Amino acid sequence: MNTTEKSREEEDAADPSSLNRLPDEIILQILTKLVDLKTLCFCHLVSRRFSSIVLQVDTVSFIAPLLNPPTSDQNTDSDPAATGFPKKLFWSLINGVVLKPIHLLRRMVVPSTRPLPPIISSFYGDSFRSAVSFLSKFRGVKSLSIELPSSTHRGIDNSCLFKWKVKFGNRIESFLFLSPNSISDTNRSSHVKQNNNIENIEEDEEETEPSIDSFKQKVHIAFQCLKDVIVRHRMLLYFMKDLPVLEKVCITDSGERGRLLLSGGKLAEVREWIHSAPDNVKPQMNRIEVPVNVSQCYVPVLNLPVSGCVMKGITLVVMRMDDVEGEDDCFTNGEDGFGDKVEVAYSEAVMEILENHKDKMKRLL
Repeated sequence: MNTTEKSREEEDAADPSSLNRLPDEIILQILTKLVDLKTLCFCHLVSRRFSSIVLQVDTVSFIAPLLNPPTSDQNTDSDPAATGFPKKLFWSLINGVVLKPIHLLRRMVVPSTRPLPPIISSFYGDSFRSAVSFLSKFRGVKSLSIELPSSTHRGIDNSCLFKWKVKFGNRIESFLFLSPNSISDTNRSSHVKQNNNIENIEEDEEETEPSIDSFKQKVHIAFQCLKDVIVRHRMLLYFMKDLPVLEKVCITDSGERGRLLLSGGKLAEVREWIHSAPDNVKPQMNRIEVPVNVSQCYVPVLNLPVSGCVMKGITLVVMRMDDVEGEDDCFTNGEDGFGDKVEVAYSEAVMEILENHKDKMKRLL
C-alpha cells in the first residue's frame, strides 16, 4: 500500500501539470479564493497535503439549508389574535422560545467534545451540524460569514415586509423590528417587494390605523424574529469560543431581513469576556433573555427623501432587555453600512420614527 502511494507521488512529481509541483504557498493562495466551506471540504479530501493546506484558509463562508421546520410552531395551539396579548406572547417566549434554547445551547461556549445541541439540527438540519464540525478544524479562520434560511415561523412568508436590527455583545441588549405594509418608489410610482423586485401598481389610498388583528400579527412576528436572534446569538458565541483568531463574523439570512455582525473592538470585548472569566460564562449563558420593555408605534405614512421612497402603514416594535430608555443610537448610526436602496429606506424610516415620532410610542410590556 505504501509502495503504491509512493509511486503515485513520484509520478505526480514528474508530471509538469501536477499540482504537487506547486509550493504550498501557491496552493494556499488558490484555495483562499474559494471561500465556500463545501468546496473547501471537497479539497480537504483530495490528499493529505491538501488536507493540511486547506485548514490554513482564513476566510470561510457557507449557506445552511433548512431541512427541518421549527417544532415549537408545529405543536402550538395558541393564536396570535387570542386574548391576553401580549402577555401570552411574553410567556410563550419564556417557556418555548428562551428556556429550551438556553438549556440546549448553553454548552456551546464551554469546552466540550459533545456534538452541537439538538436545537441547531432542529432548525437547520444535520448538514448544518456537519458543516460546523468541519468548520471547527479551521483554527486560523479570521473572517466567517454564514447565511441561514429565512424564518419559516407561522405567519411569516415572502409577502410579509419587515427587517430587524439588534444591539448585542456577550448578551442581547435590544432588538428593533420595522414592518411597513408597502414601500413605493416616488421616482417610478412603483411598489418595492420584500425580494427587492419592483412592479407597477396603482397608488394606494391613505393608510388608516391598523386593525387589532393586524397589529397583533405584526407584534407576534417581531417576537418570532427575536426567537431566531437568540438562537443565532448563541451560535455566534459558540464560533467565538471555537475559532480563537476570528476577527469578523456575520450571521445573516437568505431573506436579507437582518444580521448579527461582530468585528473590531466589539468582537475583542466579547472574546475577552469568554476567556477572562470562564466560570462566569455558563451562568451568563443560562440567563433568561426576555424583553422587560416592549414598545410599539404605528405611523400611517413616511416620506423618505434620501432613499426616494414612501412607506405606508409602518409598525415599529422596540424590545429592550433592560428597562433603560433613550439608547437607540445603534439603530440610527448606520453602522451596518446598508447600500441597497431598500435597506437604505428601512434605515431612514427607523431614524425618522425615533427622531420625530417618539410621541407615538406605546409601551406594551
